Amino acid sequence: MGFCKRYNCVPIEPNDILTIVYTSGSSDFPKGVMISDGALRSLFPEELSPSTGEQVTFSYQPLAWYGGRNNLIGTFLLGGRAGFFTGNPSRLMEELALVRPTVFAAPPSIWNKIYSEFKSALALTMIPDSQQHAEVEKELLGQFSKLIPSRCNTIAIVGALISSLVLDFMHKCFRHCQIEDGYGITECGGVAFNNRFDPTVTYRLESVPEMNFTLEDQPFPRGELLIKTHQMFSGYVNNPTETRAALTDDGFFRTGDIVELRQILGKPPYVYIIDRKKNFFKLSNGQFVSPEYLQGIFTRSAFIEQIFIHGDLYEDSVTAVIVPNRDRAQAFAIENNITSLESDPKFYDAIMHDLHAIGAKESLRKHEIPSRIIIDFEPFIVENGLLTSSLKPCRPKLIAHYAKRLKTTNTLEQRLKTIIETVTGQSLATDDDVGFLATGGNSLAAVRLSRMVREDLGITLPLSILFQSEMNLKRLTEFAQNPSLIQEDSIVSRLLHDAELDLNITIGKPKMLASSPSMVFVTGTTGFVGGFLLFEMLNRYPIDCKFICLVRCEQWTNPLDRIQKNMTFLHLWQDHFRERIVPLLGDLAQTQFGLDDKTYASIAAQIDLIFHCGAAVNFLLPYSQLYGSNVCGTREIIHLATYPSNCIPVQYISTISILPPGIVEEIHIDAISPHHLTTGYGQSKWVAEKLMRKASCFGLPVVIYRLGSMCASANSGACNPLDLHTIFIAAILKTGSYPTEALNMKLDTLPVNFAANNIIRLSLVRPDVYGNVYHVVHPDGGVAFQNIVTSAKLCGVKINDVPFEQWRSMMRGHSFESADELLFELIFGKRLTLSAKQFYSIVSPLNIPAMDNDYTNKWLAFIMQNVRH
Repeated sequence: MGFCKRYNCVPIEPNDILTIVYTSGSSDFPKGVMISDGALRSLFPEELSPSTGEQVTFSYQPLAWYGGRNNLIGTFLLGGRAGFFTGNPSRLMEELALVRPTVFAAPPSIWNKIYSEFKSALALTMIPDSQQHAEVEKELLGQFSKLIPSRCNTIAIVGALISSLVLDFMHKCFRHCQIEDGYGITECGGVAFNNRFDPTVTYRLESVPEMNFTLEDQPFPRGELLIKTHQMFSGYVNNPTETRAALTDDGFFRTGDIVELRQILGKPPYVYIIDRKKNFFKLSNGQFVSPEYLQGIFTRSAFIEQIFIHGDLYEDSVTAVIVPNRDRAQAFAIENNITSLESDPKFYDAIMHDLHAIGAKESLRKHEIPSRIIIDFEPFIVENGLLTSSLKPCRPKLIAHYAKRLKTTNTLEQRLKTIIETVTGQSLATDDDVGFLATGGNSLAAVRLSRMVREDLGITLPLSILFQSEMNLKRLTEFAQNPSLIQEDSIVSRLLHDAELDLNITIGKPKMLASSPSMVFVTGTTGFVGGFLLFEMLNRYPIDCKFICLVRCEQWTNPLDRIQKNMTFLHLWQDHFRERIVPLLGDLAQTQFGLDDKTYASIAAQIDLIFHCGAAVNFLLPYSQLYGSNVCGTREIIHLATYPSNCIPVQYISTISILPPGIVEEIHIDAISPHHLTTGYGQSKWVAEKLMRKASCFGLPVVIYRLGSMCASANSGACNPLDLHTIFIAAILKTGSYPTEALNMKLDTLPVNFAANNIIRLSLVRPDVYGNVYHVVHPDGGVAFQNIVTSAKLCGVKINDVPFEQWRSMMRGHSFESADELLFELIFGKRLTLSAKQFYSIVSPLNIPAMDNDYTNKWLAFIMQNVRH
């Protein structure tokens, strides 16, 4: 047999990489897994004696895979022998008979195939008598048991989840063998056998709330399985990003498997795999579906050889791709005199009837039973790429292979109807002449609708057209069929026109800029910033000063209750505030706020100062939807300040959203063009500030504070639940992850209590602020995102970083899903640092509260208690 060549021994340490094995690629591209010397050796005892009996293994799995390699090594270490599969599935049983192994390990696809043949043979007997049927079944089981040689004493199921139905069949059929249902992972080695954890495995569950699997589930906890073993891998070849994503900070591997842990009376738990996390998909009704679970159930149909369950966001039930059992199909064709089964409605209906019968027997929900099937006699095999080399269904390739046939035959109008119903949660009749907003749409839903139409139909719908009052399903379908019809009017000309509105005011002699006003008119007190401004006024202004607070609410609602509710939520309310607050029911968008002449005149005669903070803050609505509150409301404030010939000072709260890219200085609005403003909010506030500037030039004392992002109070952590920073953090807490790209960034924001405190202080001690513009922003960028990550972990939240696109996909299905289009641009978008020199020339930046871990701890605690859902 040749000669022996000696090689020098190469010393190797336990942590040195010894070999590479590969993942199967059933749900993603195969990855090379690096296994260290120590990890591989831990699989086998240091001293292994040859087996007392003859060990013969049939090597079926490729040696590039974990199971195939280790089974072979174990056999040789025991002094056994191995026969190798030639790769031809049609000769598998013949080769098994030749090798006559004592141990045979194979994936579920082999056992599913045997079970399918058994079902077909049993169905063809068609014996109605139950006793005779049982005898025939027993005889068939005896015949099929001979497929596994009598010398075989152990069958191992490896590589994937097997259905309980097939497993039950194996126990009945192969009684001469011990059936071992193994659960192993390439990256970690063996995990469990027959649903019991290996004693050396350390494990824990992590909730996956977006899929409704949590540790609090009853009767048993469910979630993603995280494990740590002696056989842990050292990483993926040339893929540090995937390696980092696969491991937790404390070294546990994220298996990607959703499991249920069943523990009874203090005994060690049983682990039951539900499905791969990546395999789950979401339907239009919001239900998550486990395809592997359903595939295991429907394989009991005698018509089915192989099945692939599919679904997407635009359908409310699953679709099944079915490879029929040829024997059963041929028998059906003969019985019904059919020449072409693939397109025959009788054959289609027979399979559908069988699936519905099985679904009813298993108490499946309506959306889990296929509403449509695709029949294809081409089997899923390795050669056509529909099975991996380890004989697992390759979902990505199956989806690609059947993409055209999986596309629903719905008309464009029906698809749009499904998308709108998904977005709004409301049913919609095809002939409804109802606008999008009336169907349950809102600004965030509009973003989601626009995105879903773009992804499904490849059509970009501007948000502005979705808010047109006449935009119904029929009109939207017309736009989708002919996108050239979409013509967005140039908004700039309207902005310039509205900014030149005739204010029609007469400004009288200015009131004394009193340091101790007796009556203040305030708007926006039911909002976030307005609540803090009112709190500071109540604490700093003289005890006899009262505050008329304009509140928009229903006639039967007490406006003071809305103010109290808001300030209570923000941890600001004190009962004695009631004595000094004069609640006023009114609407900024209406002439004279909707007040009668007498009330309006009385207010104008009493007030010494106006704080105008009220506005509709929405970064998604178009200008036309914000015009009333933001433009008309500002014009009405100017009218009040000058009625009938008054000159009442105005403290106006504006926004940095009126600044186009490139402008950073605290300059007046006259020097700012609206041409590059992209949000309806920024456009409406630009027009409003132009009106304020015009009134100022006429002689009205006006100071403008352009606020940047206002975040949590440094005292209580209270924050705005609708702010994008809050939504962003809530998303992180909900998904247990954050975008990797965010780690070294800062949230450009300022504590709201610092801003409110200084604005109110300046109104009392600095009459020279009038006529000026101030940027109220953090001079040094705000909160380090790393502090938020640290605080989340201190709060007991387990979070990990993932690429942004992956994180965005994880957000789908949450209440903050639609905001993902704006989050990164508005929170982390690169923009020049704004100048706040004028503001910090009269306010010391040294007084800005430290935005450290103590600050973020309070902020996150408030979100978790009051905002997180």
